[in-house]
Amino acid sequence: MLGCLVGVLLYRHRWPRPSLPPGPNPIPLLGNLRFPIERLDNFTDWAGTYGPVMTFRVLGKTVIVVNTQAAAFELFEKRSTGTSGRPFLVMAHELVGHGDSPSQTSDPARHKLYRRLFTSALSPRAVQGYWGLQIREMRKATLDMLAAPSSSSTALRRFVHFERNSEMADTCLLIAYGYNVEQDEDGLVDKIDEFMYILNILLRPGEWITDAEPLVKYLPEWFPGAGFKRLAYRWNSYLKEIREVPFERVKRDVVAGRAKPSFCSSLLEEQSLHPHDVGYSEDLILRSAGGIYSAASDTTSSALRSLLAGLVLFPEVQEKAQAELDRVIGRDRAPGIEDRDILPYCAAIVPELLRWQPPTPFALPHVLAQDEEFQGHVLPKNATILGNVWAMSRDPSIYPMPDQFRPERYLAVDEKELHMPDMGRTVPVTFGFGRRVCPGSYLAEATLFGAIVSILWTCTVSRPLQSEYINIEYRTTGVQ
Repeated sequence: MLGCLVGVLLYRHRWPRPSLPPGPNPIPLLGNLRFPIERLDNFTDWAGTYGPVMTFRVLGKTVIVVNTQAAAFELFEKRSTGTSGRPFLVMAHELVGHGDSPSQTSDPARHKLYRRLFTSALSPRAVQGYWGLQIREMRKATLDMLAAPSSSSTALRRFVHFERNSEMADTCLLIAYGYNVEQDEDGLVDKIDEFMYILNILLRPGEWITDAEPLVKYLPEWFPGAGFKRLAYRWNSYLKEIREVPFERVKRDVVAGRAKPSFCSSLLEEQSLHPHDVGYSEDLILRSAGGIYSAASDTTSSALRSLLAGLVLFPEVQEKAQAELDRVIGRDRAPGIEDRDILPYCAAIVPELLRWQPPTPFALPHVLAQDEEFQGHVLPKNATILGNVWAMSRDPSIYPMPDQFRPERYLAVDEKELHMPDMGRTVPVTFGFGRRVCPGSYLAEATLFGAIVSILWTCTVSRPLQSEYINIEYRTTGVQ
């Protein structure tokens, strides 16, 4: 088997390739070994060296990295017909069973049905129905912080980490399924947290030998090097549980007439009105609800950790936001998400936070359905293509002093309304590109705004006592 694999790599290495974009020099036969996704600063440096697109060779596969917003707009937006698919990953999609999820499916018909469900439930108008729930949970979190303000307090950890009893998990669980963490009898929150970490490993380019040579999936479990099959069986059972347990619970509640309003219950009720509409099948609803919960909780909790760091490292941002809150809202009432239009500086913190420390430094991988010519190079069919959100967010031609946390860059000249410098986009690049842009962006932005105004209206975030430094630790997540 090893000899056959080496033979395949030799064959691929000798096969003439089109003129690919430049990139870091690969090791002969082995390529770049694995995709170094943790080395974000290196990717920024490489973007400056190799230009708007660059190439990696990972286990015999071509990976194209898109480094600029202009290139991303051209490839993911204008040419979306040929760049909207997902690369087929044997380990993640087939063996673990994640290939039919909303974020991973490459079936155009299935993707269209998913988008219809999300559009009906997560449009700008629809998410207003969640505002009351979101702001209530953010206020609860802030009160917990005030009750135990130490940087090492349980309340603070609960607020910024995705753990059992965290208010962020509560918010996402309520929106997706209509029940909260205290009612999480099955330990769903902890299990999803673990699976999101697993998912990061599953989706990383070059991580699994099965994605370089699919035939190895037929190896028996006892065969040396086939330990991935035991992992796949275990993770597949995890995935089924975190999808099916909450769905079946909501389904029983809908039948009994006691279901609380949620994304899942509303779609199940709609299904009863359209029993023969494939767009409301149980299979689609089950996977859609799971996708909302896992993606929203992971992305938003990551952004909240960055928010607290930003408020400490750049206290002038906190001062300006609090001055706006005092001037516009006062102390007679607490601010809500409906106040975004009259709090432009606080609102500008949201896109700047997602730019300064994007929760997803790399967008989810796309795949090229055909050869694409771009700036004198050929991007080959079946190549994986990634948006380098980190480099795009640090482009000094769009964002002067990109390492500074400056919400002003998202304000118009009169500072009375938002101005998006992101190539005319209405949502930040961290939410993805083209037809695969995250459908929950409006929900996530509303949650972040609710957290920002709740914290800043209530308290001031400062450095820990007797501490000179703030350490920011980067931990990969399933949405990268």
